[in-house]
Amino acid sequence: MDIVEKHVIAPGTRTSIKTSEGEVRIVHQDRDDRLLLEIQLGDSASLECCETEFSAPVIEYLLGRIGCSGLADVINRFEDKGVPATLKSQLFSYFSPEEFRGKRLLDFGCGKGASTFGIAKLLPETEVLGIELVPENIEIAQKIASLQGVGNARFLSSPSGDRLPDGIGQFDYVMLCAVYEHLLPRERQTLMPLLWSAMKEGAAIFINQTPYRYFPLEHHSTGLWFINYLPDSWAHFAARKFAKYDPAKYSRAIQTSPLWEDHLRGGIRGATEWEIIRNLTRASSCKARILQPRAECARDRADYWFRKTGQKRFRFLKKAVASTFRITDKFLGTVPSVNVDVVIQKKAQHKAGS
Repeated sequence: MDIVEKHVIAPGTRTSIKTSEGEVRIVHQDRDDRLLLEIQLGDSASLECCETEFSAPVIEYLLGRIGCSGLADVINRFEDKGVPATLKSQLFSYFSPEEFRGKRLLDFGCGKGASTFGIAKLLPETEVLGIELVPENIEIAQKIASLQGVGNARFLSSPSGDRLPDGIGQFDYVMLCAVYEHLLPRERQTLMPLLWSAMKEGAAIFINQTPYRYFPLEHHSTGLWFINYLPDSWAHFAARKFAKYDPAKYSRAIQTSPLWEDHLRGGIRGATEWEIIRNLTRASSCKARILQPRAECARDRADYWFRKTGQKRFRFLKKAVASTFRITDKFLGTVPSVNVDVVIQKKAQHKAGS
């Protein structure tokens, strides 16, 4: 996207950048060095606004690469109300900040780097490696890291959809943030064992924001009730004919695709904890175990779910649901909520004579 004109409206406080698509006004605020962006598309009188910690050079770079229409969506993924908040909750509910010091963390499927930067900011003494299949996303992430001066995060592109980059070494932690559901079944069976083999014994893998396979509402790509219980051919038909049209939440191109694989790529089938474990350990003698959170306010996964719901509204009902989840987790190893939110540890192999 070519920048047509850059104009400083008020030195040090307000800058206007025009492109063929629209205009972005950067407003410097006094508090916390955050910038306010006012995005106007074409001749529309309406403005789309967002705040960011990114510097003006990063905004200008993203504007040139992404354009006005996608700028706010990309920036919002980097802000604390989005991806970083989810990461902070999961990371520090299961491990203390000190346990990450001097360790290595692999952020698999990092996209343009929102999750990787969020982790790197939370864990400044941890080496964070972001891996992504799309080279353009890696290029953007690397440029942002350079412009923002993020020293403990780096990025590599996967050579193919069923391989990891060569020579990446071993990791103490692995993160899949809203990634697993987008892997096709054959990719899950190939990539998850590769990730498992890249984990040290005792390492942990974090998986979050992946729809639960058998939750009554398929909320990720269709908005339809009970479609998760239908055979694939019926689910495909229902998705194409009856999916809710909401461009802010769902991709219409995926909803109407004649290829079931496109729907799977869009995340329609989600996952369960035991499917994930089965794929991780299919080529390994190391066993896996689901960890329970250790934060003071979350004694187990049911409490962790309850804490994330907000607690105040429908408190009695949510407590009842949490009690049910405590039972399913104890006896079935699953918390069947809207999304799978699980941390799995790679147990050490049993050594002879020990």
